[in-house]
Order: sequence, then C-alpha cells, then structure tokens
Amino acid sequence: MRIKAPAAKVGYLLVVGVGITLTMIPLAAVSLYLGFAWAVVSVLAAVAVAARTFRGPTELDAPRPWWKMTSTRRSSILLAVLFFLQGVATSVGALTAPSPSLALIGSVVSLLLTALYLNSAWRIHPIAVSA
Repeated sequence: MRIKAPAAKVGYLLVVGVGITLTMIPLAAVSLYLGFAWAVVSVLAAVAVAARTFRGPTELDAPRPWWKMTSTRRSSILLAVLFFLQGVATSVGALTAPSPSLALIGSVVSLLLTALYLNSAWRIHPIAVSA
C-alpha cells in the first residue's frame, strides 16, 4: 500500500495525532509511565509507517532504501527541524516535568528522529530540472 494523495497523507496524520492523544491522556491518568510509553512507541510507529508508505507524485511504488524517510530533501529538512524543536522544547521542559527522566527520554527520541530525517535529507539528491 502506497499513499500518494496529499489529502490521504493529511488524513493519516490527523487520525494518528488525534488517536495518540485520545489514548495517551487516559493511559497517563492511570500511570504517567504507561501514557508516556504509549505516546513514544506510537510516534515511532507512525513515523515508520509514514516513511515506508508515503510516496511523492513521481516516486515509484518500489520499496525505498532504508535511509529514505521522505520523497524530497525539503520535506526531510522540514521534519528534521520539527523534531529538533520538539526535542529541545522537551529537554528544556524536563526541568519542571513531574518525571524529568521521562521527558529526557522523549527528548532523545525526538533528536534521534531528527538525525534520521537529516540523514535522509543529506542523501537525497535534488532532481535536476532541465531548461
């Protein structure tokens, strides 16, 4: 299964975002650790599924190389910046979090995703445009 339509990609992201939030909150009410573990594992799984199934309009349906997270360099850079900001904000917020160690783990996961997206951006060759 490959997802190429922009509306389908947005739909996936909305369902994942809302789904993670709606399940994480009750789980965190039961146990902060359980809610946190669910959120981190869910985000990692959602990123892995998106990286393997989302395709650009000109991209083939063949499997991507392991390192390729997006179809374009710009998308990889944008997502790297997003996860970097999330990681930095989480690490700064760890000082006031109920469980600083959990917040630091979340920060490390975000920074790991940043590194994966930066690797993808670095390895993707821009498409040559002929005049």
